[in-house]
Amino acid sequence: MPDAISPVDLASLAAGGNHPGALWRLDGEDLQANLVRLDQGDRIQPHRNDEVDVLVVVVLGRGELTLDGQVHPLAPMVVAHLPKGTVRAVEAVDGPLAYLSVHRRRSAGLQLGRRAQRR
Repeated sequence: MPDAISPVDLASLAAGGNHPGALWRLDGEDLQANLVRLDQGDRIQPHRNDEVDVLVVVVLGRGELTLDGQVHPLAPMVVAHLPKGTVRAVEAVDGPLAYLSVHRRRSAGLQLGRRAQRR
């Protein structure tokens, strides 16, 4: 049986992070979780996930979740369910955004990108 992990202070990790990407990761036998940080203007590009449902919990900042074309505001302690088969994107719109992403184990990795400059 795998060892349990010690409790993790996600708020402190999110506040102390100074680079985008995964600040913390859990790679369990059946479960994966990532604390993801995006800087203002960073986004997870629109993509379709046909493998797993994903639960997102915002830890820090504000952003937008686009789910099948519908935009939803993100703020601390907001929880969002992203069903498999939906097209989703996440963007930090007002400073950094950090969120916990939890799902059944899968092989695909995280893709970060920059938003195009608005003119």
